[in-house]
Amino acid sequence: MGATTYGISWLYGEFRIARFHKGIVEAEWQAPELVNTQAALIKALDDAGDHIDLSIKGDVTIVHEHDLHTHEYLEVPTMRRRDLEKYLLRKVEQSKAFDQEPAWCYHEVRHEGGKEGVLLHQLPKNIVDSTVAACTAAGLAPKRYVPLTEVVSDYLPTTPVARDQMVLVLACFEERIEIVVARGDGEALFVRELNYGAKAENTDRLYTDVVRTIRYHRQQMGHSVTSAWVMGHPEPEVTEQLIETLDIPVTVDELATQPNFWSLWSTKLSGKLSANFISVFAQRNITVDVVRRFAMFGMAATMLVAAVLTIFTSGIVAHSNDQISVVELRSQDARDSIARLKEVLDENNTGQEHLSRLRAASHNMPSLLLLHLSQLTPPEVTLTEVIVEQSTSGWGLKISGNVDADMRNGARILAGFEQSLQHPPWRIRVDQSFRTTWMEQLSQGQMTQTNLGFAIAGELI
Repeated sequence: MGATTYGISWLYGEFRIARFHKGIVEAEWQAPELVNTQAALIKALDDAGDHIDLSIKGDVTIVHEHDLHTHEYLEVPTMRRRDLEKYLLRKVEQSKAFDQEPAWCYHEVRHEGGKEGVLLHQLPKNIVDSTVAACTAAGLAPKRYVPLTEVVSDYLPTTPVARDQMVLVLACFEERIEIVVARGDGEALFVRELNYGAKAENTDRLYTDVVRTIRYHRQQMGHSVTSAWVMGHPEPEVTEQLIETLDIPVTVDELATQPNFWSLWSTKLSGKLSANFISVFAQRNITVDVVRRFAMFGMAATMLVAAVLTIFTSGIVAHSNDQISVVELRSQDARDSIARLKEVLDENNTGQEHLSRLRAASHNMPSLLLLHLSQLTPPEVTLTEVIVEQSTSGWGLKISGNVDADMRNGARILAGFEQSLQHPPWRIRVDQSFRTTWMEQLSQGQMTQTNLGFAIAGELI
């Protein structure tokens, strides 16, 4: 892992991002409003780039909680990892709590006495895919995408809570409270989401829900909760009443009140987690594009071997200077052909990787493109119409507008605009240049210094 890393905490709409260098915060930013949609996430990442310079490359870990996120504890017999994942896949298909295709990951839990369990996490796959795509489009490299319980599990063993004690963790946010019941060694056994925030007017409701959770856990798991641990930023009245009314010790974790606590601790997580949406649904997914790339590299290798064998054989049978010269010329041609093929393969790989990212964010493409188009458009250019259309071959783009300049400067400005569209990350192939529009207007006598209208059409490649 590089020295520079990023941590994103997107917890029930509260969005924060921080850049770390060797574990030290270099820069951080918090969205001023709740981020509750994928379009709002794209805007938040774009705004974050203006504050903490996302051009500094690094891996990013996302700790995310959403209202559609579910956490189910399952007792399971001892089995191999492959068999366990097959069993969990069937369980996901039977028990998902939403209509969309699910993404899932899990955390294995081991108890004393040989018992084993699994904390199964589910989230709509389109949310996972679009979040990863948005981070990728912002220049970040997502490596871990984890639920809040993973941070709690990793953090609890560093606290004074005894490893064999059962603790109730209250993770408090503006709009939601998440209750996690876990052992002091970090093994989470139960998760419950409350649909209200840690505000003073909700104090009585919270007390009631905490007591019910403690009773339920004792009945279902056979273990008594011995302490409560408050994390996040509840209003003071909330913690004061809990301390006064609950019959178990209540500790307010000062470290966990820091704004970047969740994002910082997420960067400390291991890269080999089963509770990682990315590892389960992205890193193991061998797509058609990947197969095609391997096939093309195989073809290149075959051609290289064939060329070398041809050269070697020709060298053996060549007895005259003329024949040797012909062989050398053919060898050079073969090397030139292989070099050109390698360039084509490298360009294709780049394009395929770019296309894969675009496909992952295909349903979100218009929003992504329009957001970045606002940054690419020169101040002298006014866009009057932008059309983004999906076809079987990809995404088509049509841009119409006017340029506020004379013909010479207008041509320079629009040429630069076209070049910026063709550069990464969009790599738009311009099929119709603004020059085509201008030539049509000139031929029809409609071109004037005060009417420099233009149209650009192309396709994302």
